[in-house]
Amino acid sequence: MGPIIKVKLFYQAVFLLCLSCGLPCFSAFSVFDFEAPVIFLGEKTDQFGYRVIQTRSGGTSWLVVSAPFANNRTGSLFRCSYDTQKCQSIVLNYAKDIPRISLGVSLAAAEASESKIMACGPTWERRCGQLDYLNGICYILNDFDGNVKKIQPTFQECVFGVDAVILYDDSGSINDDNLRIMKDFFLDLMDSVAGAHVQFAVVQYSSIFTVVFDFTTYNNTREKIKELIHNFGRFRGETFTPSAIVHVVDQVFTVNRGMRPHSKKLLIVLTDGVSNDRRTTFKEATEAANKKGIIRYAIGVGQNFLTAQDELRKIASSNENVFPVESFDALDQLQKQLEDKIFNIEGVPKPLPDALPSSFFEKEFSQGGFSSLLTSEHAVTGAVGAYSWTGGLEEASFGEPPQIKFLNVSIDESYIGYSVALARFHQRTFYITGAPRFQHVGQVLVFESKSGSLIGNIQGQQVGSYFGAELASVDLNEDGNTDLLLIGAPHYYNGSQGGNVHVSSINSTGNLVHLQTLHGVPDNGLGLFGAALAALGDISGDGLTDVAVGAPMENENRGAIYIFLGEADRLKEVHSQRITATSVSPVLQFFGQSIQGRLDLSRDELTDLAIGALGSAVVLRSRPVFTVLTSLRFSSDSIPLDDPDCGSRKISRIDSRGQVSLCFTLTLLSTKWSSGSLKARIDFSLHVDVKQTLPRLMLENETPSFSDSLQIEIMPICINKTLWAQVCLDDSFSPVVLQTKLSVQEQPVVSDRNLRPVLHPETKTSTDIEVPFQKDCGKDGICVPDLSVSFNFSGSKGLKLSPNFILNLTVKLENLGELAYEPAISFHYSSVLSFQGASVFQSNWPLFLACQMHRSQGNDTVRHSSCRFRPPALKGGTRAFLQVSFRSSKGDTWPDKFVYFTIRAQSQNESNVQENNEATGRLPVLHPVNVIVKELQSTAYLNFSTEDPGKKILTHSYEVRNLDSNSTAVNVTFELPLMTKQGFFWNITPSYSNVKNHFSCTPLFTLRTGINRKNVTKAIKRGCQGAVACPKVYCFINSLTEGEWIRFNFSGDFYREDKSLKLKYEIFHVGSEASIRVDETRFFLNEQEGFHFSQITTQIELISPFNPVPIIIGSTIGGIVLLAIIVAVLYKFGFFKRKRAPQMDANAAGAAAPSDQAPATSAAS
Repeated sequence: MGPIIKVKLFYQAVFLLCLSCGLPCFSAFSVFDFEAPVIFLGEKTDQFGYRVIQTRSGGTSWLVVSAPFANNRTGSLFRCSYDTQKCQSIVLNYAKDIPRISLGVSLAAAEASESKIMACGPTWERRCGQLDYLNGICYILNDFDGNVKKIQPTFQECVFGVDAVILYDDSGSINDDNLRIMKDFFLDLMDSVAGAHVQFAVVQYSSIFTVVFDFTTYNNTREKIKELIHNFGRFRGETFTPSAIVHVVDQVFTVNRGMRPHSKKLLIVLTDGVSNDRRTTFKEATEAANKKGIIRYAIGVGQNFLTAQDELRKIASSNENVFPVESFDALDQLQKQLEDKIFNIEGVPKPLPDALPSSFFEKEFSQGGFSSLLTSEHAVTGAVGAYSWTGGLEEASFGEPPQIKFLNVSIDESYIGYSVALARFHQRTFYITGAPRFQHVGQVLVFESKSGSLIGNIQGQQVGSYFGAELASVDLNEDGNTDLLLIGAPHYYNGSQGGNVHVSSINSTGNLVHLQTLHGVPDNGLGLFGAALAALGDISGDGLTDVAVGAPMENENRGAIYIFLGEADRLKEVHSQRITATSVSPVLQFFGQSIQGRLDLSRDELTDLAIGALGSAVVLRSRPVFTVLTSLRFSSDSIPLDDPDCGSRKISRIDSRGQVSLCFTLTLLSTKWSSGSLKARIDFSLHVDVKQTLPRLMLENETPSFSDSLQIEIMPICINKTLWAQVCLDDSFSPVVLQTKLSVQEQPVVSDRNLRPVLHPETKTSTDIEVPFQKDCGKDGICVPDLSVSFNFSGSKGLKLSPNFILNLTVKLENLGELAYEPAISFHYSSVLSFQGASVFQSNWPLFLACQMHRSQGNDTVRHSSCRFRPPALKGGTRAFLQVSFRSSKGDTWPDKFVYFTIRAQSQNESNVQENNEATGRLPVLHPVNVIVKELQSTAYLNFSTEDPGKKILTHSYEVRNLDSNSTAVNVTFELPLMTKQGFFWNITPSYSNVKNHFSCTPLFTLRTGINRKNVTKAIKRGCQGAVACPKVYCFINSLTEGEWIRFNFSGDFYREDKSLKLKYEIFHVGSEASIRVDETRFFLNEQEGFHFSQITTQIELISPFNPVPIIIGSTIGGIVLLAIIVAVLYKFGFFKRKRAPQMDANAAGAAAPSDQAPATSAAS
């Protein structure tokens, strides 16, 4: 790619720095009013709105807007008035004669002046030889009064070719041989650099000055040059060097002599002696040569110049151009040095190779003014194309002639000067510049302005992010020292967000340290967030500088801007306001491509924000910021005590406990605001005792809250309310929390175009105060409690090592003294236990517990838990019983015989721990064993005749078995049904099987002695059943090992021993029981209770002999009775009455035949 095309593409990249967003505007703190914007419209094709800057002239604030493509890319500036909402062109007479400079690509406002600005156009194209130079022009304006200063930053003068004059000494001190050597020397020099772009003239001097040939002769008769020089005659004479120089300047370096106007001009002076010129001084000679820009070289021959070189320095332009030699024969040694110097002189055309080296170009394509900065003493401009697009900064003073300083480092094609910012730290000033093409990731460089040295840098991270494309310095606390540097990387991309802003701190040494990164909203991967940056000063009223960030390509190139508020040492990472283009106007594009906010344009003393867009410039007013101060006070320092008779619990009434005062004040934070008074409407609520579920204090009508609305202004508005409470409160220790909440609605300022103020986001919308109760601590006001604690194990004989066993401790806590603050009770216990919780189950004052477990403090054998009380105080005379629960946490592996407990009571104001503050105790550890008893095959049924019962064998058998791995001693108790009320006796003979270890049972003969008869009146569930005599047999098994069993068999005749009672038919049951016990000081039975005892029941049936006589007699009698009943029923229904018909003769029978007439009525016989 050729240099011209490359520069053009580079310049076009400038206009890609735009951002936009058209999403609905969302803001948490909208400092800028986007509902009533002022929009200035221009031509989009002119790029109107590319840059905006605020300035002041003649007491009036203006918005200056650039249109770099106006007038066929010459560019134009416009000044726009907020009051008239119109723009007018700024006429720059200088600019008319220099077309296509793109004036307004960069705009800068003076740091210390509100009326001084600089506008630059970096695309000034000029043809110079084979190249089109691309430099820049800037104009410095002050008050728009026509006093415009033009500067040409990093200007590359078009120098084409070299015109060199050789001025040689012909004084009498030089003999002919040395003169010939001298002539051969400069003839060889001329031959070595001869070319189409280098031309020579030769002048001979002593006290007489003669032109051997001029530039025209040289070009016309080159082939005769040697002849002319060697044949030229001598005049000899004195050495008038200054006069000879003036003669060459005035008479030879002229157009008439063939000099070219844009050539580089050289003068090579050869002399062998010190000048004795009495007509002209060296000062006059050098001034004449300097006016024409002639570079001078001085060659001194002879011993004089080896020690005294002052005269040669006066002749030469610089010390590097002084060449003393010992003799004329030594001139040959200088030829190569002079040849290199002349050929490498800027202006000697170089061939353009196919691949240009990185150092080929210098300022030919510098584009000075690509970025710009104005200080009180200097104009600083960025030159991104200087030195083969390495770039750099040029600092030019405002004096005449200006003092020029160029700042750069050797970093190929990094675009140093793409952006520029100023930083100050006490007496030191830094120029900060961006190099977004550095190694394709970008870099920001820090130069000290005084020395011009590079003192700091920071690099980007992502390739192609254009890190450093935009810069802004921020004086966060407005103390005159720069605190932060904003670095835009608009082409950063993470898949969702396009562009970011790196925030770095800067110190007195110029060191940059990354602090944070700002981002725009997601889903704008091509938004170019960070393409425009601006420090706005304090717009939020908190004394810290706030900043604006442009994102002109968000939301399909419509654009958006973001406002970030300052905080201590950095910026808040979440934007306080995001203003989209569509929320301002539907026609805006690239909204946010430039931003500035430093002056008041709307005459209300608040900083307004100017935003550039494609074909538009927008002004948004800054809204006055206010806050609402809330004051919440109680009428006294504390709430009065309860009634002294509250302990009796017989008092119940409501009484006043004090008053609460609530005040609101509107405070203006934008102290410069001068356009009317502010008002606001607030909706507020007052809540009493907010930390209690059931509030103890109330407002009027026994309600715990109150709500209302007010309109407030600068003067405070107060509301007073009385607080009521029961004279006796359960909790008169915890402070009462009073809370107020409010919401604010801003009211527009009618006198200022209905501008609506804005509430500061850090306004406290909730205010709490704590009001304590008075202390009941006697006359001395000092409470001296005396806590006492004791406990027992709630009847538990030991700790069963079972996860299902809960050990409950009953703890008694008393306060024998005065009020105890922050009472607490702590438990230290063996680590086999796990704390399950605690509760108050009895107290003469309402108490609640909040408990927690604590980590071990190095002693793994002891654990620690504690509980605090609510309310957080114990009145004197309080007595409470607590239930504290523990559970075994380590199975049955605990080796110790006991678990230990230490319970300690303490309070905040009990300084001396007394003996009764602590109680200790221990409890045996019981290990689980699995021993069971079960019934074996036994007699289930027996029957006996009532007349002759006889004898039958009754057998009950049991088995005791150890299912556990632990060996244990076992006590077995048998209850046997020895005698029944029917007179039956069981003659028992016990027997045992599988007895291995020591074993003993109660002797058998005791069964028949000392029998106690039982009067059975109700059902029996345990023990023997159906008997009036139930002796017990006690057996002791010394050791029952794992899986071992012993069987117990009780068998014998079951017969009727007492025959005095007459038997009758009956069914009854007799039952025996076996139960087991272990050593309860060491073990416990782990199985369910049903396995700890077993019962065997036998059914006994008494049967009477069969007798048929009663059945026969009964059947006969029954048959007779049945027959009688049947006869009676038949007789009743007339079964036994016979009906006979009367006898009649045949006549009678015929006379009685029916007729058609009715029969006559006859008397009854």
